[in-house]
Amino acid sequence: MQTQKLCDGVDLRAIDGQKFKTNLISLFFNIPLKRETITKAALLPAVLKRGSKNFPRFTDMAKHLEEMYNAVCSTGVRMKGDGEVLYFSVEYISDRYIGENLTCDIVSFLKEFVFSPLIEAGGFKAEYVESEKENLRNAILSLINDKKEYADVKCRELMFGNQGYGMFEAGYVEDLDGITPENLYAFYLDVIHNAKADVFVSGHVESQILETVRDVLGGCLTPRKAEYVQTAVAEAEAKEIRLVTEEIDVVQSKISMGLRCGIVPTSAEYYALMLGSCIFGGSPFSKLFNNVREKLSLAYYAVARTERFKSVMMISSGIETKNYQAAYDEIMVQFEKMRKGEFDEAEIEAAKKYLTTGLCSIKDSLRSMEDYYMSQAIMGEDQSVDALLAEILKVEKQQIVHVMQKVTFDTVFFLKGKDAEGGVD
Repeated sequence: MQTQKLCDGVDLRAIDGQKFKTNLISLFFNIPLKRETITKAALLPAVLKRGSKNFPRFTDMAKHLEEMYNAVCSTGVRMKGDGEVLYFSVEYISDRYIGENLTCDIVSFLKEFVFSPLIEAGGFKAEYVESEKENLRNAILSLINDKKEYADVKCRELMFGNQGYGMFEAGYVEDLDGITPENLYAFYLDVIHNAKADVFVSGHVESQILETVRDVLGGCLTPRKAEYVQTAVAEAEAKEIRLVTEEIDVVQSKISMGLRCGIVPTSAEYYALMLGSCIFGGSPFSKLFNNVREKLSLAYYAVARTERFKSVMMISSGIETKNYQAAYDEIMVQFEKMRKGEFDEAEIEAAKKYLTTGLCSIKDSLRSMEDYYMSQAIMGEDQSVDALLAEILKVEKQQIVHVMQKVTFDTVFFLKGKDAEGGVD
């Protein structure tokens, strides 16, 4: 990733992807996760995509994208620890494959899309706001339909409350009625003028493309006193595990466990944590998979993953209700084995190969590369995927044991379903 400063608080970042036949140009705005703004942040991209000053209807935008060789416009929000990024991007066929300067049209469209919204009476078009509020309401309420995700969201909520990483990125139904076209527009203005901003150009990046981006978007992005949102690391705590149960009318129960790792995401210990998490529950040959699922048949699935920014490990498992205690106990047994170093070199090597395959796949997608380097920028790093892999491959067993001994259980959320006979167990 190469970086140029456009102005205070705004950076232009170029990612080389010569093997791709498309280019990707994106705008990112980094803001803190706050209870008072998270629902507006989730709503805003959808409203902007409904129409702009020169393309007042969604169909107008869609037609123009089609005319630009079926370019694809994407927008939304992504959680990054205690912060989130609002993103607006267009992927299009590279100029070198069509023999014309499509980039200029693409950047002009992105400028129109983000900086020239459709405004009526001092706010966004009321019809669009109300329509997208209803869509967001349905999306928030549908979380319960994905029981695994619901359990993980509830577990995070219990761990961190209505602050930062503890919140659901889609927002809250109870906030929707208070959002108006006017206050949503005021929020939009605050974001584009005051949030830390990045422009990413990925793919076949030439100096002419970067000049076009600077010329077209540079004037829209005014200087601002803004930094990336810094995430408070979840420090490990010696305390009693919080156990919370919620009953639900389904057959399969879910367990979500939240653990505090206390590992600074830019430290050398993070690489050992990645490997430890993989050996424990992050692969098809992990201890959780081999023992909780395969050997003892206590779960339909049992996996562990880490969130780098927040330094949290989440364990997710789908079980029959009657197997709750046995599954819980076996997860704890396997966790203690990790802490005691009861794993061998073959498991370490298998984890390294698995992580190598997964991380190398980042380089197969412009969007994945963009997201990876956006995360790097937020952490104040510019480490390439290859450099990250090199650090992982150097990790030794004692480093993994040392890191796993720092990890502590915080919260267990049990989404309790029916027993095999159909009643709540």
